[in-house]
Amino acid sequence: MDFINQVDELKKKNKDLKVKAIVINGTLYDVIGFESLVDFSKTWKMIDTLVHEEDENQSGKYTFRSEKMPWEKLQSSKLIQALYEGKLVVWNRNREVSLIIDPFSQSLYRSIDVPVNESIIYGSKDAFTENSQQNIGLMRSKYRSKDVEVITTQHGKRNRRFSFIMLKGTTEEKMVQKIKKKIEGYPNEIKQVKDIHVALGFSKFDLITRISSTELPENAIEYLEQGKIVFFMDGYPFALVLFNTVFDVFKQPSDSNYLSVFVYALYALRIIGILIALLLPGLYVALITINPEMLKIQLALSITESRQFVPYPAFIEIMIMLLLIELITEAAVRLPLSISNTIGVVGGIILGQAIVEASLVSGVLIIVIAATTIANGIIISFENGVTLRLMKYVIVIFSALFGILGHVIGLLVLCAYIARITNFGVPYVRWKKEGIQSENQ
Repeated sequence: MDFINQVDELKKKNKDLKVKAIVINGTLYDVIGFESLVDFSKTWKMIDTLVHEEDENQSGKYTFRSEKMPWEKLQSSKLIQALYEGKLVVWNRNREVSLIIDPFSQSLYRSIDVPVNESIIYGSKDAFTENSQQNIGLMRSKYRSKDVEVITTQHGKRNRRFSFIMLKGTTEEKMVQKIKKKIEGYPNEIKQVKDIHVALGFSKFDLITRISSTELPENAIEYLEQGKIVFFMDGYPFALVLFNTVFDVFKQPSDSNYLSVFVYALYALRIIGILIALLLPGLYVALITINPEMLKIQLALSITESRQFVPYPAFIEIMIMLLLIELITEAAVRLPLSISNTIGVVGGIILGQAIVEASLVSGVLIIVIAATTIANGIIISFENGVTLRLMKYVIVIFSALFGILGHVIGLLVLCAYIARITNFGVPYVRWKKEGIQSENQ
């Protein structure tokens, strides 16, 4: 079956496929493209720069301005694929050759806007979109150098494009090629970031994410200068960054806009917040359940008085409150913005007060949970925040079983787990500031 017959069959199943016959220099040509992908009203004006009327009295007669057009004899499958990629195909029926044109596309993507998920005080206010080409343009506009290089690949039935940004002399090209080959060789469809984890050989059940993300071009450029690998996945409005390190939990590139004193103060504050979010719930359980003798007598009496009518042990009490906070947090994220703030107020104030007055939890626990929730909010990146939220449950369980000793054991278990993590030979806990280099190189 030749190409034009395949197009006729395709048109029967796709009503948005447009085929228009034109005559160029006495030869019949077909102009083919999807109306849902191609803006034909603008594209015809572009075709007019390639084609013009030879004789106004001979309607429908056209000739090329240049005779050196890139006509090729391509396989039908490649031409069909070009149509699905939003290209315009001009088909010569007599010679069975084609001309593939990049037309004016339909406006399928939103314009560049302010960041939604990352707050920034000092720095650029533009954010990435779902269009990877537009994202690459943002990167080039902020790093105008010949050292910036881009390589692309496509994967799966969706032909999803992956674009890798490299900084010559900084990015390790062999590692980029290795990651590119792993994505190309992945047998399943890559639909989400989780699938990239699996394609790169990481477990989808890992507690710590190996790929971080940012919607800020300035941050992506900073990661690039650090030697990290930055790439885009079509349809995903973030830059994906390999590899995540322990410093990414409390450091972000935009911090460099502040004076050094402010920066180190922020680092100290975030580290304190991480320790509070991770250790405080388990410490509460350990001291109340197993080791109350470690408390000062006045504090012990105060806590005992606040818990005297609570009908269950501290472990059940804190698990109920942690679960309730997780539900409120998830509801605030998923619900529309117009009511998410209301949910936060209802859940945080009204429900908290009611549950204390009903003697279902102690007032001290409300303070512990509030401090933990606030501290968890200062952690850089949503993925790192979720990781820390899960880790604290490990320490709470160990603390409930073995008290302070279990609290320390749980912390050591997590430290050992973190210390053994590597990404293609790059350790997660690494102290070099720049230059992601594989230990195997």
